[in-house]
Amino acid sequence: MTSPTGFANAVYPVTDLDASVASFTALLGAEPIFRTGDYAMFAIGLALSSKPWVNHPLPFWTVDDLAAAHKALLATGATALGEIADGSLAELGTAPITNGDPATGIVDMPGSRLAVVRAPDGNLLALHQTVGW
Repeated sequence: MTSPTGFANAVYPVTDLDASVASFTALLGAEPIFRTGDYAMFAIGLALSSKPWVNHPLPFWTVDDLAAAHKALLATGATALGEIADGSLAELGTAPITNGDPATGIVDMPGSRLAVVRAPDGNLLALHQTVGW
């Protein structure tokens, strides 16, 4: 398996994105570097999400080969997850995947690949790979 090479970011769940952005902006002394209606990312690697896909802080681990790391985790009994219409995560095959590959749950974005699995103990493990544009 590909070992993590570092920490990419951590996503914190929030119920009021505007209030949370204001609080973290005051704490960090900087505005988010990226913002949508339900997500904000700060330069230090802290992200805030009002989508229901995470209900506790979730760190994303950087790997060199996301597909290999994903496959290795599944071989240990982890369950692949994907984002569904309401923004939450679901086990593949239980609902239509609306963001990412429906066969793997892997999300390809400009500059990044992402995946989330549920480990056999129930914890979520998130992977990140930087890729060329």
